Amino acid sequence: MIFPKQKLFLVRRPLVTFSLVYGVPSLFLFLMITGYFRLRMIYGVDAASAEGSNFILREMLLEIYFYLAVAFVWFLGCIGCLIHSFRNASDETQRNQVKWILMGCIAALAPIVYSGFIVFTDASRFGRGGATWPMFAASLFVTASFSVSITRYKLIQLSQYLSSGFSYFLMSSLAGLIYYGIVFSGMLLVGTQFIEQPSLSQVAMVSGTAMIIILMLDRLRGRMKAALDRRFFKEKIKLDQTFRKMSQAIESLVDPLLMARRLLLTTTESLGVPKGSVFLKAPDFPGFKLADYLGNAPRQDVIYNDSVLAKVLLKGESVCLDLASMPSDPAIRKVLNSLGGVTIVPLQHEEDLTGFLVLGQKGSGAFTIDDLNLLAAFSQITVLGLVSAEGHKKIDLLNNELKGKVVKIAEQQNRILALQSQLSRGSQLSEVTDGQVTDALSVNTAGELHLNGQAQKLVGSSQQIKYVMELVGKVAPGGSADLLRGESGTGKEVVAQVLHEQSSRADKPFVKVHCGALSAGLLESELFGHVKGAFTSAIKDKIGRFEAANGGTLFLDEIGDINQEVQIKLLRVLQEKIFEKVGSNVPIQVDVRIIAATHQNLEELIRQGKFRSDLFYRLNVFPITIPTLKERDDDIPELSYYFLQKACYKLGKTIVSIDDEALLCLRAFSWPGNIRQLENVIERGVVITSSKSLQVDDLPDEIKAMAYDFNSSVEVANSGQGLIKVTDQSKSDYLRREKDKIFQALSQHGGNKSKASRSLGMARSTLVSRMKKLGLE
Repeated sequence: MIFPKQKLFLVRRPLVTFSLVYGVPSLFLFLMITGYFRLRMIYGVDAASAEGSNFILREMLLEIYFYLAVAFVWFLGCIGCLIHSFRNASDETQRNQVKWILMGCIAALAPIVYSGFIVFTDASRFGRGGATWPMFAASLFVTASFSVSITRYKLIQLSQYLSSGFSYFLMSSLAGLIYYGIVFSGMLLVGTQFIEQPSLSQVAMVSGTAMIIILMLDRLRGRMKAALDRRFFKEKIKLDQTFRKMSQAIESLVDPLLMARRLLLTTTESLGVPKGSVFLKAPDFPGFKLADYLGNAPRQDVIYNDSVLAKVLLKGESVCLDLASMPSDPAIRKVLNSLGGVTIVPLQHEEDLTGFLVLGQKGSGAFTIDDLNLLAAFSQITVLGLVSAEGHKKIDLLNNELKGKVVKIAEQQNRILALQSQLSRGSQLSEVTDGQVTDALSVNTAGELHLNGQAQKLVGSSQQIKYVMELVGKVAPGGSADLLRGESGTGKEVVAQVLHEQSSRADKPFVKVHCGALSAGLLESELFGHVKGAFTSAIKDKIGRFEAANGGTLFLDEIGDINQEVQIKLLRVLQEKIFEKVGSNVPIQVDVRIIAATHQNLEELIRQGKFRSDLFYRLNVFPITIPTLKERDDDIPELSYYFLQKACYKLGKTIVSIDDEALLCLRAFSWPGNIRQLENVIERGVVITSSKSLQVDDLPDEIKAMAYDFNSSVEVANSGQGLIKVTDQSKSDYLRREKDKIFQALSQHGGNKSKASRSLGMARSTLVSRMKKLGLE
């Protein structure tokens, strides 16, 4: 009912079917047991009890006849199910299997009918074991047919007389004969105990003994079958575990070489093969190359597409020298010997041969059809993994190409933004008349361009500078003191100028003092002024910076460099807005907003007693930290073009662009001098260049060296405005071109480094250094 697949009535009415199959035997057993106890209760008491006992025995006999009839009908039903399965088998293998079982059941039908005839015509003969031999013959037919069917179902060809499958067939048949021989002997022994008129106790003893023997033999038969399976199919016991390993490998590995090695290790371990190898298709080679091997390396490590072996494997056919059913020509045998194997299994996906597996001789004997089927299953799983890995590789390649295109687009956006900024400032300058240019254009110490008395906004669009501008926008409208912190050259003075211009004092003076550039005496006179005769060189009264900035803003750069005496006077001005000139006692009232700046750690100066804490707290109302140029290197292209414009105007030269490779070096440099250093570098390049574009060779050596620094960290990070960092790909392209340029120069001059360096426009030592870093020496 369930082989080779469940019948329709079992699927639709499972409860009813199982109730009929198991319910009738259970009912029969229940009636036999209750009949036995009824007989014991009334047997041998009196004449009436004897008549009652005969009635119960006749009743039990009718029940036995009915059960045997039902069993015979069920047997016929099983034959009918087998006929239906034979007609509707899904493939030839199932049809052959069902055919063998059906033939065995039909052969067993004759002795079963004969046994039924004995039962219904000569009960005493049946009781003496008259049906034992016919039923033994019937069981033998069924057992033999099942043995052959199971053997064929496991895909083992009977023509292989020395295979494990045929041995399994013989052993399982022999075990069946022994099993049913024991059953027959037991039944014969029990049958000899019957007499013409058996007693009730004899019937009970025989029934119970037979039931116990049958149960014990069933358990013994199960153990024997398990032992046979372990003996003849020990490779298949590991099949589930091996398939799980291969499945996990496919999920976790995307490298074809690792997949190939996993296949090799799995198959050799499962089949007990001491050596083997795997060949995979090479992308730039007309054939297959050795991917991995176990044991001794094969003498031949390549197989070409036009070879005899490749043509055979392309058909999807395995090659095995151990099987007589797989003849191979001498050419293939010669190739197998050179590869050190006896079996080759193709790794084929659709019509494409992606590789093949070569296995040496098995340690336990020759390869069988079972082994080849197992290898075919492994190869199919591996092929799926290889195809998946190749797909991952292509996706990664396309993804990298897409990233490269995005980087190039963003770099072009950098150039466009910088050029737009340059054009915008150029248009502003064009609105100024020639006579006003000199007065209108001025440059402060941080490199900021002033136009008509107005400072431009901070150059750059990185997130760091945007954050600074956001803070400036919040602080500027107020009148409190501000403290700007950051390294030298980061543009603190420019930020102070922007703070002033965005405040309500924008139309008032903006006065700046570099405190670190003056001595203590001069700084005090510079800040507060002096009267005539205050000191030797005071030949006239002088207005100090505080008085000059009255109503506006005073910018005190490098506030950490002033001494304690000046700090005290400065603190008084912050608190009371009153001061006296040097040499005078007349107080002067001022209204000045103070913006201080420093690159020093004022907290550490306070701990050292060099800076007053009360002055620090007065100044540190709203601190703003200015990022270094390295921290805001997204702004380097725009800043470079801005300084290029200024330098060209200052020097009267026309340079329209900066080469991408030069920008690469500028981006990679650490810039310890920050924006001021960048401005000087650009101006130096404008001075020495002779082309319309600023080149790498126009940069200082320490910056050019960054192009050769393979350890420099260069990452891609979109700033949200199209300004991104230079990529490793662009650096690689530049290094390749630089190698070609140096190699060509050396070739033209016969390897003479002095002549080559002169043709390249660099010193010989610079050429030698570059060659070392590029690996040309």
